Amino acid sequence: MRLIFLVLFLFSSASAWGTGHLSTQTSESPLIGKAAPDAVLAKTDGTSTSVIRERQGKKAILVFWTTWCPHCYEDLGTINDSFASIEQKGIKIILVDVGEAKEDIKNYFNRRQMKLTSFVDEDSALQGPYHLIGVPTLIFIDEKGIIRSVTNEFPSDYENYFSVK
Repeated sequence: MRLIFLVLFLFSSASAWGTGHLSTQTSESPLIGKAAPDAVLAKTDGTSTSVIRERQGKKAILVFWTTWCPHCYEDLGTINDSFASIEQKGIKIILVDVGEAKEDIKNYFNRRQMKLTSFVDEDSALQGPYHLIGVPTLIFIDEKGIIRSVTNEFPSDYENYFSVK
C-alpha cells in the first residue's frame, strides 16, 4: 500500500515539487460540503480513537503528512509553534501520518523536539476516502463535521478556510 501511495504521489505532484507547495486551495475537491470520513486509528501516545471524534465538536484542521516530506517539515514547524494559539481560537489540529510506523513518527517528533501527537495510518486506510494524492493535505472541517476546504499547505489565514463553500 505504501508503494501505491508513493507512486500516485510522485506522478500526481512531480511538477509541484519544483515550484514549492501544491495549489493553495482546492475548491473543486469532491469532499467539500460532505461529512468528513472517519476511522479508528492508533495514536503516537498509545491510545486509539475515532479520528473525527477527536475534534470534539469543534472546527478542525485535519493534516495528512509524512516524515519524509519537506513541505510537511515546514508545515509541522508552523503548527508546532502556533499550536496553543490555534487551539485557543477553538480549532483542533488533528495530525494523521500516512503509511509510516508509530516508532518512526515518535522518533521524528523527538528529533525535532515537538510535543505533538499524531494518528498513525500505517496502512493508508484514509487515503481513498480523503482522495489523497500527496502530502501535506489539509482538510478544514467545520463544527458540524462538514468539510469546507482542502489545501496542500498551512495557510497563514487558516481561519478563513472554514467559510469556503
